[in-house]
Amino acid sequence: MDLKPALYVVFTMDCEPVATKAVRTGPKSWDQSVRAIEGFSYRLLAAGYPPTLFVSPRTADEHAPLFEELVENGVELGAHIHPPQLSPDLKRHLGGYREQDQRTIIGDAARRIESATGIIPRSFRSGMYSASDDTYRLAFEQGFRQGSVSQPGREVKGDAAVWTGKHADPHYVHPEDRLVEGSMPFLEVPVTADAQSTYRRGVPYDLSLDQGYWDEWHQPLIEAQLQRMETEDVRFRSLCIPTRNLYGYHLDDTVQTTTLTALVGYLDTLREQYNVVPATLEGAHAHFRKHSLVSSHEVMRREP
Repeated sequence: MDLKPALYVVFTMDCEPVATKAVRTGPKSWDQSVRAIEGFSYRLLAAGYPPTLFVSPRTADEHAPLFEELVENGVELGAHIHPPQLSPDLKRHLGGYREQDQRTIIGDAARRIESATGIIPRSFRSGMYSASDDTYRLAFEQGFRQGSVSQPGREVKGDAAVWTGKHADPHYVHPEDRLVEGSMPFLEVPVTADAQSTYRRGVPYDLSLDQGYWDEWHQPLIEAQLQRMETEDVRFRSLCIPTRNLYGYHLDDTVQTTTLTALVGYLDTLREQYNVVPATLEGAHAHFRKHSLVSSHEVMRREP
């Protein structure tokens, strides 16, 4: 019996559409996009870490055959929902919309992705980590069962992305309060971040592969978060690593590729202390259900 604590590792990529004058956050071309997605996914699959891809509807349309191929190889296809990328009429980020508008935006995005790929997405992330107290409930109503929507410590009110005081570890959500744990069976897996430290106004250090260098940024952050989990006796420990389809993961010498390579190598060293479990977001939810069931049985056995 393995008595080492489990550490669930979830790699994610936001697959955004090509940048426009109105929305500049995406890749410069579809060729850049496809190379980033392929390079990221196949590097991780070769290392035994199936990633979760959060795909915008326009990207699903453009790369449908690639996504179908990746899903056959164990990749999870989720939804990336960023309203300004969906329609020129949508100017705000998701959490800035009223309940009924969010319901329409989330549902339409999911249906467009299914129409393009034949795959029903069950996981989602909003652009800019934007959400209101309605968002989790509305996503659940539209068929989503897990997400990585939050970045603990983030406070960018103009994006409707306020996560100060947010639960930092995987948990079921509250249907009316995004900042607290609840009983609605939608699993939120927050992006791993240092909620107490920001590198620019309102934005915390996180494990994004887009930022910094491995030894100066990512390794110290991981070590600090693992120590926090140990101190707080976190029952379901995870690392959630985001990136975007902007970078040359098909090349060996880009900063993002070398960071990814170093991170995967570091995870191998952690196997002495942890049962390192590679997981998609959907896979993490399956483990969470099993873990919760085992924990409940343990509590029942201890009761007189």
